[in-house]
Amino acid sequence: MENTVVAHGVCPHDCYDTCGLEVTAQDGVIRQIRGERRHPVTRGFLCFKVNHYLDRVYHPDRVLHPLRRVGAKGSGRFERISWEEAMGEIGERLRAIVIESGGEAVLPYSFAGNMGLLSRTGMDRRFFHSIGASALERTICTAAAEAALTRVYGQRLGPDPETLPYGRLILLWGTNPASTNVHELPWLDQARDAGAEVWTVDPLRTETARRYRNHLALKTNTDVALALCLGRGLIESGRHDREFLDQYAQGFERYYERARLWTLKRTVEVTGLEPRVIEALTDRLAAIRPLVIRSGFGVQRQDHGAEAVWAISALSILTGSHRDVGGGHLLSNSDAFPINKGKLEGHHLLSQGVRRVNMVELGLALTALGDPPVRALISYNSNPAATAPDQSTVLRGLAREDLLTVVHEQMMTDTARWADFVLPAAMGMESLDLHVSYWHRYVQLNQPATPPAGESVSNAEFFRRLARSMGLHGPELYASDEDLIGDALDSDHPWLDGITLESLKRNPVQKVRLDAHVRPFVDTPIQTPSGRLCLEPLPVGGFSDPEVDSDYPLYLISPSARETIKSSFGNIASVQKRRWPELLVAPEDLHWLNLAHGDWVWLESRNGRTPMVALESTVPQSGTVVSYAVRWNGQGQGTNVNQVTSARLSDMGGGATFYSVRVRLVAMAEEEIPHDEARSAPVRLCSSELGPVGPVHDNEARGG
Repeated sequence: MENTVVAHGVCPHDCYDTCGLEVTAQDGVIRQIRGERRHPVTRGFLCFKVNHYLDRVYHPDRVLHPLRRVGAKGSGRFERISWEEAMGEIGERLRAIVIESGGEAVLPYSFAGNMGLLSRTGMDRRFFHSIGASALERTICTAAAEAALTRVYGQRLGPDPETLPYGRLILLWGTNPASTNVHELPWLDQARDAGAEVWTVDPLRTETARRYRNHLALKTNTDVALALCLGRGLIESGRHDREFLDQYAQGFERYYERARLWTLKRTVEVTGLEPRVIEALTDRLAAIRPLVIRSGFGVQRQDHGAEAVWAISALSILTGSHRDVGGGHLLSNSDAFPINKGKLEGHHLLSQGVRRVNMVELGLALTALGDPPVRALISYNSNPAATAPDQSTVLRGLAREDLLTVVHEQMMTDTARWADFVLPAAMGMESLDLHVSYWHRYVQLNQPATPPAGESVSNAEFFRRLARSMGLHGPELYASDEDLIGDALDSDHPWLDGITLESLKRNPVQKVRLDAHVRPFVDTPIQTPSGRLCLEPLPVGGFSDPEVDSDYPLYLISPSARETIKSSFGNIASVQKRRWPELLVAPEDLHWLNLAHGDWVWLESRNGRTPMVALESTVPQSGTVVSYAVRWNGQGQGTNVNQVTSARLSDMGGGATFYSVRVRLVAMAEEEIPHDEARSAPVRLCSSELGPVGPVHDNEARGG
């Protein structure tokens, strides 16, 4: 058709699948987005939310022009201004802050709202390095796991997911691909249909746990105990792979000292599992090959998150599972992509000794940090007012009248409403970008199907304009998108051999030069300091029996739903299946709390409280409640579930501990119950209004 463009796009969201898209535009308007049929992983189908992506691209909430605040902070009242006006004022204020207080008074805040390398990193780092800004430690999602993986294996590498059908025993630990990794399901089904056993370990009865047999519903936050008990069982029955350990591993004796503490009796008491179930899984781990342990990132969002990943990783070593093609431990393949981060991010511009701020502790940084205090916050690729833990402290910081807050965004999010300036951000389908995956092994070029809508610009262009507004000099601050991609791919590593911008223009989907049949850590170097896989316990206190908290007796898990990726789809009506914030509660817990299905409650922790509708559900077991995160704050009386989460850090890596939150439920008084504006009457949901509890979701989807 005339004036029709069909571009290869890449889903920009923070997801294992990193799907290839076929984006069709006509007369400058995107008409269709569908899964790339020739992509070996995507294979022509998309997840529920991306099937509705046009509703996001052309949503009425989309920010299309620069805005300046005219009302009180948080009021969401803005006026339209030009880019020239916005950059003039922002540049002048930033220059004054840097002169008066130094660059560390400026704090960036971003994560993975767009996973393109140019959108997520590159020009932003160059800008902040140049002004000496505080360095943000981006730890909120995977930091504990990455610390453990690097210590155990030396890098974030696992079997190629395309070899999953080779597995005869597949252990899914804290992962629910039915919600957050749908392109894994065909391979799991293929393995099952060929005779493989698929086991799940998860405190929640997820859709994946229902899909496959053998679900171990351990108590929340007891993963370390179960993993060490399984390891002890293998060792004490003499069914560990001594030959593999002698050849490839170190630290076995110290590992066993830790594992031997977890007797079957003690583990049963802590995890709530039956002895026969633990013994049966031990038998399977000892007997069946190829064995692949597929763990998710949710398991490391707890106080002992790194230790949990270490203990699970150790099982892959004790069993010698890495010997087999398709065997081993699959959590992350991020290091399958030896991108030149130093050149892309301009590491030569970074000042030594610059202040580092952990993003999990944003509230503390905005309200208590001194010498210098944070005087300017530049937020992009994230929505911290909704997604950061310890929300009340974050919002108190954002309310500071002396804080300059600049937000580069696609929608008028919770964070944007607190901004002094909101600048319009381009969608992924509207800008050139380079994508890699942390699950599969394909590099992809995202080709724009249309120009950016309105006056929106890409993240890279936004930081070029910021640099210009401050009068910064240096060619690296004004490099083109094509130059940035060239810098990222400027690597002499054989796995990127021949993958260049020019080759990607011809073929936008290319697999790294690492054959699927290469066995990580057997056929590839082990990059630990010793050159051996490390079984030695982490230098942390060590997991012990969980303490009882009678004031806050329940654990809260706040995973992503099938319909969202944290807050990214929070305003898209076509994918929102729930009008009110919902809390899934086990039937026996509703009974002893004297609550009924559909009652409004306050979900409370020592950090704060937020309103929820309590729903009877078999997803959580007794002692755990579930709220799918995260809704926009306006849907919960100005708060969401992160009112109750804390900024406490994980045992290693400085990660978030979203899933170690202890809570209680308090019935709402009649006058506190939210009103339905359409009826101007209190809302009391009953079973007939709610219908059946919706699709079961997971406890491992990414982000806070």
